[in-house]
Amino acid sequence: MLKIGLIGYGTVGRGVYERLEVSKASISAVLGEECHVEAILIKNEQKHRLLEKECLVTVDWAEFQQAGPFDLIFEAIGGLEPALTYTLAYLEKGIPVITANKKLVAEHGAKLEEVAESNQTYYGYEAAVAGGIPIINVLKGLLPTTGISRVSGILNGTTNYMLTEMIENHRSFAEVLIEAQELGYAEADPTDDVGGFDAWYKIRILSRLCFGQWPNTELFHCQGLTALEDWHAEVGERIGLKLKLIGEAHSINGHVHGSVAPAFLTKTEALASVSGVTNGVSLEGKDIKQLLFIGPGAGKEATANSMVEDFLFHRRYQGNRLSANVESIEEIPFRYSLVFIKQAERDTALQWVKEQFIQVNETYSHPEGEAWLVPSVYEVNAQFPSYHVYGEITSSYAEESSSAQLGTF
Repeated sequence: MLKIGLIGYGTVGRGVYERLEVSKASISAVLGEECHVEAILIKNEQKHRLLEKECLVTVDWAEFQQAGPFDLIFEAIGGLEPALTYTLAYLEKGIPVITANKKLVAEHGAKLEEVAESNQTYYGYEAAVAGGIPIINVLKGLLPTTGISRVSGILNGTTNYMLTEMIENHRSFAEVLIEAQELGYAEADPTDDVGGFDAWYKIRILSRLCFGQWPNTELFHCQGLTALEDWHAEVGERIGLKLKLIGEAHSINGHVHGSVAPAFLTKTEALASVSGVTNGVSLEGKDIKQLLFIGPGAGKEATANSMVEDFLFHRRYQGNRLSANVESIEEIPFRYSLVFIKQAERDTALQWVKEQFIQVNETYSHPEGEAWLVPSVYEVNAQFPSYHVYGEITSSYAEESSSAQLGTF
């Protein structure tokens, strides 16, 4: 009998408990032994006062520990503390921990993996990235020697839902943010989502799996949607581009660089079709060309499913992509950027391009201002919102741009 401890009984914790209960027979068939949740550590006793389970339910950390010894811990509370203290306590005892806590993994994953390895156990975090998409264990177990030069993705369902609604249904940023909160996609404080931090944690975790080391955060830029204005999305839509919040990391001559930022995608880009709350992850390399994974990025059932499958994966196969077969990208994946100039800023912007010898390839007009297509090699002044354009800009876009300048938005 495998004895399980569950830390946290919010949306994810409850999902894990339910998934374990309904899958008991299947888990027993896979592992050859049954599992049982021995204890649940909760934070709010009042909130769970009617919780009746065939196990210990407690707010007391010491009492929870005494309910062991456990064979496995599911950590489902989120945040850095006390999650870090709880996780270290069990890894140091050689007890495996499975988590969906992307912030903890991104900020302290190197230390936690080191502690797990030194105590001959494992730290599983499949559910920390892209919800129901099994990307972490694909990298660990199925592609351990596959060379990867670039990983990119739409890693935050909240912002992808918002951008999809803005583009496809012509709605304002403020309106779709309120709706996302009402639907439960965004928190009351949406900073982690809208500020890009949620995706920033996730691309750092993916980078570690793809390139064999935890990244230098100074080389991973984070830009959310805070500078986005409704007309930016309107211009992109008119010329056939999709606005997405993209997390990406690539290797150049042994150095790994990454970013999270809104970007425009041409129709030929694989991630351009990923809409709504769905997530997508793209892996690129010489041998695999491009692999695309699409699925639910969050939700109780999808996240709980990933945590339980992570547990089963590690029980059957303990793999670690510690020293990855890293490839350098052949060229930067974007050649152009769109720079947005308000009407009142046009004279300043014209002086800027003149002083910096910046070539403006195309101009797209809008009542609010203009969007200038410039080569991405140029450093864009921070006072002008700018977005990289992923994919090849062909003559068809130039033709569409001519129409766009004549039309009205």
